[in-house]
Amino acid sequence: MTGFAALPVAEDGGQNDDVHLVGVSKIQGPRWLQLPIITIGLLGVQVLWSIEMSYGTPYLLSLGLTKSAVAMVFLAGPISGLVVQPLIGVLADNSRSRFGRRRPYMLIGVLICTSAMLLLGFTRPFATIFTSSGSTANDILTIWLAVLAIFGIDFSINAVQAVDRALLVDTLPPSEQPDGNAWAARMLGVGSVAGYFIGNVDMTKVFPFLGNTELEVLSVVGSLLLIASHVATAVNVKEKVVVSSQAQKKGLLNEMKEIWVNAKSLPSTIFQICLIQFFAWLGWFPLLFNTTEFIAELYKRAHPELTAEIALEEGARLGSRAMFYNAILSLVASIFLPFFVAEATSRRSMQETLSTVPPNIWIRWFNKLKVHLASLWAASHMIFAVCMLATFFYSGVFGATLFTTLSGFSWAVTQWAPFALLADAILSDQGDEDASSILLDDTRSRRISQAGSEMQDPERQFLVGNDDGDEHPEDEVHSFRSSASMDEDRNRPKPEYGSLMQNDSARMSHLDVHGVGGSGSHLEVGALDHNKPRDGNLAAKAGIILGIHNVFIVIPQFIITGISSIIFAITGAGETPELPLPSGNSTVSGLVTREGISPSGGGPNSYAYIFRLGGISAIVAFVLTVKLARHLKHTA
Repeated sequence: MTGFAALPVAEDGGQNDDVHLVGVSKIQGPRWLQLPIITIGLLGVQVLWSIEMSYGTPYLLSLGLTKSAVAMVFLAGPISGLVVQPLIGVLADNSRSRFGRRRPYMLIGVLICTSAMLLLGFTRPFATIFTSSGSTANDILTIWLAVLAIFGIDFSINAVQAVDRALLVDTLPPSEQPDGNAWAARMLGVGSVAGYFIGNVDMTKVFPFLGNTELEVLSVVGSLLLIASHVATAVNVKEKVVVSSQAQKKGLLNEMKEIWVNAKSLPSTIFQICLIQFFAWLGWFPLLFNTTEFIAELYKRAHPELTAEIALEEGARLGSRAMFYNAILSLVASIFLPFFVAEATSRRSMQETLSTVPPNIWIRWFNKLKVHLASLWAASHMIFAVCMLATFFYSGVFGATLFTTLSGFSWAVTQWAPFALLADAILSDQGDEDASSILLDDTRSRRISQAGSEMQDPERQFLVGNDDGDEHPEDEVHSFRSSASMDEDRNRPKPEYGSLMQNDSARMSHLDVHGVGGSGSHLEVGALDHNKPRDGNLAAKAGIILGIHNVFIVIPQFIITGISSIIFAITGAGETPELPLPSGNSTVSGLVTREGISPSGGGPNSYAYIFRLGGISAIVAFVLTVKLARHLKHTA
């Protein structure tokens, strides 16, 4: 049997909510495989993103584009993050596909992304189909197709990642969100490490039948991995389905207006998380953009006997290696940290295991080693701030490598904690009723007042759907059952009943769907707790909220790019040789080049200034996160 997750309930303003869900959300397969299955798509996203970062820029430069033109092309990345994720979020939230809200957009985005990636890898052969090889027309068409491919990849991969994150929020209950997002961080870590690994392998020798160049082979491998990972998720994850007779089609302007309205009315906890992300990413982008060039310049200054070209090439290799160490530590931290977080289900499982293994001293020590997720996030900001501000104390490659590696701990938490906290805030802020329940009148049990003549308010009960996994929940929308024992109803004063109906679970309520709002309807429309402002169920808006959250991450990218350009212009004394591309598939080195912020004469001092600004910003994030942790502990 299935039930409505939300039924049209009158808002304070008299308007009905458009999003009504039926069915159940669940992950099929054995328990141990469920979290990897729902997050494996992010592994494919990370690998494909790494390929674009590392090979997109040098490929465009090889086609004859200037560095400034390439920087303009790669503005598609932050622009798509600023626009596409919120837009896809609101579109998916209101999607009425019978396959679910997220999966259709996910699969369409994957197809567009793989098509664009294959176009980037095989741009020249594809252009040769329409123009003569070696001609000017062929060169021009190749450039335009490559630019189109970059735009296609950036816009579609942002859409896919937005849907991947929203599906995680939709499917997992609040208790599973820390572990689910920890698995998401692990998949991103595996993808990052895999990106570095395959960059050091001659893929044309391993897969000679897939292409003649490294980019051609990697575009095929990355595309196949992206498709396979998301097909695995789509097949094994079941979603609730939107059923709405009152929702109207909205134009693009109305969709953008809805994004703006929701951004202005974010609940306090969610807004705090977004604000923390804003300051945190003001610190992270300098590390992601500048680490490789920073270490290369440090190496060059430490070896003045070497030519500039050789010194910078070796320094770039050392910078790439530092980020590889960062990725390794990040992956290891994402695996083990959830066992020390109080909210994580994996910790409770470990406690049960240790309690059965003598001596009991292990469980006593383990119980002491626990921390609130928000507190761990705050600690990660402080560690990251120390790593960034350490530029005051070192001036060599070893120091830079050490603190870049240590920042991998904070990176693991950044890829996990805010998303878990955000998901918990979304799923918890739903008023007094559960997301999978509706409020009903009890038509069989009423309390008689002591006067004997006046009926008290009828008991309010909740309707819950079961988890039988119906493939077509629409077929049974007229069959429901309810229980008064829902967890969310614990704090509501319970009316006293006679002995006949003392068993709460035996009292049944009936719903006349066609009578909603009409006379004689058993549904108490608008019978909500009006003392608490209503948001229209935040769980139904997970996509748009995650998109707004991404805006707070993307905006610092524009800010730090502008600040970096100003600092480089002020401190730069002359031209330095162009930094060569490292031999490895370095995501970070690709970021450095693609953003077009390579300095003209900006040496270690220039980078150090930017790093220190990032450290100060991380301290602000630390203070805000401490306040958030106190608030969450107080309201828990």
